[in-house]
Amino acid sequence: MEIVFGLALLVIVGAVVLLFAMFGELASRLPRRDSGASDTRVQPLEEALIGRAPDTWPASLSDLAAAESGLLLVLSTACASCRQVAKQLSAEPIRNGAEPIAVLVSCGTQDSGEDFVQQHGLGRIPYFVDKGGDWVKNEFGVKMSPSGLVFRKGRLDSALLFQDLEALRAAGGHAPLADKVRR
Repeated sequence: MEIVFGLALLVIVGAVVLLFAMFGELASRLPRRDSGASDTRVQPLEEALIGRAPDTWPASLSDLAAAESGLLLVLSTACASCRQVAKQLSAEPIRNGAEPIAVLVSCGTQDSGEDFVQQHGLGRIPYFVDKGGDWVKNEFGVKMSPSGLVFRKGRLDSALLFQDLEALRAAGGHAPLADKVRR
């Protein structure tokens, strides 16, 4: 009986150690809230279908189809980094510019997407609520956010994962976004 109890206790201790290791790994992947600095890494989105032009464009994103170049920011309602990017974008001053910028909000329901847009003041920018992320996934193979999709003449020219708008600009994702936001 003591052997069975000892083995059971050993298994439980091992499970607790494993659980704490998993929590540690998860914590290392979350953005740090204590420092003012954001993650400035910008990485190419390998699975994106570069060179692809979508079969159909949502009406609110049609400027991207016709423009010489433009930027689509893919954000998700379930993503903490996306909320930070939305805050950065909403803080941008509004100026007229030639190249369009738009936001795609990937979400579970239309209402949650609309709430995200309203909560972060993104209504001044053309946006599309993509329920389930189906349109962006089917057209461009993009399943991650936040990502910046750069278009040239309606074709996907590059796709970048980022967490900071300034870092996206510096990586060549697009010219300053403030110049691209419409009134």
